[in-house]
Amino acid sequence: MGKTLRRKNRLFTAVMWVLAIMMLYPFVMMIAISFRPAGQAYMPLFSRDIIHTLRNYSQVLSHPNFADWYRNTIVTVVVTILIRLVITLLAAYAFSRLRFRGRAAIMAFLVATMMVPGETTMVPRYLYFQQIHILNTLWSIVLPETSEVFYLVLLTEFFRSIPGDFTEAASIDGAGHGTVLFRIFIPLSGPAIATTVLFSFINIWNNFLDPYLFINRIGMQLITPALQFFQEQGGANMPVQMAGTSLALIPVIVLFIFTQKYFVQGVASAGIKG
Repeated sequence: MGKTLRRKNRLFTAVMWVLAIMMLYPFVMMIAISFRPAGQAYMPLFSRDIIHTLRNYSQVLSHPNFADWYRNTIVTVVVTILIRLVITLLAAYAFSRLRFRGRAAIMAFLVATMMVPGETTMVPRYLYFQQIHILNTLWSIVLPETSEVFYLVLLTEFFRSIPGDFTEAASIDGAGHGTVLFRIFIPLSGPAIATTVLFSFINIWNNFLDPYLFINRIGMQLITPALQFFQEQGGANMPVQMAGTSLALIPVIVLFIFTQKYFVQGVASAGIKG
């Protein structure tokens, strides 16, 4: 049994290494292309004839709107996450601890909305944003993202895993729902909250379709769709776009490095698979 188990572990490790290399290769190629001139963008990764240059990064950083795109994206992400946390934490506490009529039906309806693709609501959202005059503003990206059912389910399940004795003891001491939420549930929910922040940051930062459709002013654009502006008359300048993409990924990578421990704990405790 010991030899069989070791063989299975070795096979599993080998498969994981192969999958890791397959997933990392596009990122390695992206970085490699970002240091190449335009004429050598599609040459093999380890070609000896490649000339490396920093000109692509210089071109990206010297773009007059690059700092605006970065600032717009950071503001959008921070504001959206803060509003989302407030709404989601309050709703998750209500669904996990309060007893009210129609609770199960409301949650079932909210979960059912996850089956509706966001692309089907693009035209109604555009017309609605036009009526309330928030097109070409960051609010057209912030408002639709302030509530997300996935994170509501995540935090609700995590809150339900907190022992009820804590709530009963706090109630005996005269604590209200606000005190229980902010002094007991939130401090104990660090992994789940970190998972929500990380997922939200990645999804909003990498959002391409919404800002592409709802924002037409180049100075108000977000970083991901703004990479399309690094083009020349002959088409896309691939090395420059790869340089811009590499710079755009830095905040996501840094955030993941500092929150990966809480991310793993949050996913494991919430019982999310896949």
